[in-house]
Amino acid sequence: MSFGYSLCVEASEEQGKKKCLECTKIYSTEIIYCPQDGKRLVPLSVTDKSEEAQKTEEEIAQDIQKPPENDPYKKAMRYIESGNSLRENSNDYNGALKMYKEAEKLKPDLPGLNWQMAGVYWKLNDHKKALEHLEKSRNLGPQTLEQLGVADDFVLKILEYRDVDTKKSIAKKRINDRRHLMEETLNDFREEWEEMVLVPAGKFKMGTTEEDFIQEEMPQHTVYLDAYYIDKYEVTNAQYWEFLEYITRTGDHSKCHPTEPIAKDHLPGNAFRGYVYKYYNYPDYPVNRIDWYDAYAYAAWAGKRLPTEAEWEKAARGTDGRRFPWGDVWEIRYSNVGKKGTLTVGSYKLGKSVYGCYDMSGSMSEWCNDWYHPEYYYNSPEKNPKGPLKSTGKRIIKGGSLFARNVYKMRCAVRMFGDPDERNKSVGFRCAKDAK
Repeated sequence: MSFGYSLCVEASEEQGKKKCLECTKIYSTEIIYCPQDGKRLVPLSVTDKSEEAQKTEEEIAQDIQKPPENDPYKKAMRYIESGNSLRENSNDYNGALKMYKEAEKLKPDLPGLNWQMAGVYWKLNDHKKALEHLEKSRNLGPQTLEQLGVADDFVLKILEYRDVDTKKSIAKKRINDRRHLMEETLNDFREEWEEMVLVPAGKFKMGTTEEDFIQEEMPQHTVYLDAYYIDKYEVTNAQYWEFLEYITRTGDHSKCHPTEPIAKDHLPGNAFRGYVYKYYNYPDYPVNRIDWYDAYAYAAWAGKRLPTEAEWEKAARGTDGRRFPWGDVWEIRYSNVGKKGTLTVGSYKLGKSVYGCYDMSGSMSEWCNDWYHPEYYYNSPEKNPKGPLKSTGKRIIKGGSLFARNVYKMRCAVRMFGDPDERNKSVGFRCAKDAK
């Protein structure tokens, strides 16, 4: 059925309709512009067919600011409005698509047009075309992070119906899509985010007393550590983006762990929340959903390493055995935890440790270098412990995240673990390096 004539009505049904003064065709009231010539429609009076009535219609039309014929933008906008009207008022998605295609011939690079076309293709179950136009809309013109987030939510919805290769392709495309924002932010904040604090050589109390009776954290014992540096902040999305850009551009995996999975791309995320996810649009958020291999590779690429469990705990609690980075009493206002959600790294100045490390309670839990064993503390070396010598299949995770439901999970001594290839929304990392 031809779109142009599908909405025409016979003269006997003209009551309450609209008319095109150019081609004289009559249309339903919800149509704004004529599908045939793009002219704005005017209300039609069937009770008076005199010349005076026709003159009045012409006067009405002249009062409306009609776009000039030689302006492709305004003509395209007329097609878009007609398409929007068909979509919104009649659920005529095929008709709307025809209007949008006419507009596309005139102005193919309108973000709003491509967004509307993506929505119509989605309704028509053409997910490939929907994704193409959505990606085009996302990349045309300046957009706020909120607008990009809405677009990426839509992309994720479409990708649920796409194959794995398409998902990976779109995820890798995001590395370049985010280039301007990430580079601009790194220019402003790189020096601050890469700052490391010195933790002096000396002893500290590690683990938990029998009073708390958390078996895998016992016994509390004294450990000596050589001096070392540790990141003041958790690694951000922008910093991790720079690593991804390098890996993708060069294919250089020389810094990666020798046992990491073959052909690993180091893109964060999982099957439900990949690198397309809007979270990664925010350059100052701590990167999450990275596994131990990702954290290891980034640290080595940056000329650093992952901290040992002992190094992480000393940086968090100091030498006096305190329960939290700021002291022995829990203070929710000192920590990024709960419904506030993920915030810019370093947002809670009152919650920093005695050495000046931020977000070691709240924000993200963090990968450490060590293998995990629940009874390791009973046989741990007194000087510079590095965890079990042999694989246990699990790597240490330290620090309570913003998703933790219990205060005891927020303590500096808490011990958690994960598979090396496990990715979780609550886990990020920071780096360390020797002081020598």
